[in-house]
Amino acid sequence: MTTILISLLRNVDTFEHIRSAICAAREYERERLAPADAGVAAIAL
Repeated sequence: MTTILISLLRNVDTFEHIRSAICAAREYERERLAPADAGVAAIAL
């Protein structure tokens, strides 16, 4: 059990980097899709 906890503590930075990368990818997708959605809404009006 102690070995697992030590391993997790050593990898906290790795998990944080992965989480940050996922958040950045989601934000990129949101920003990339938002203008297209706005254009479709403007055309519909």
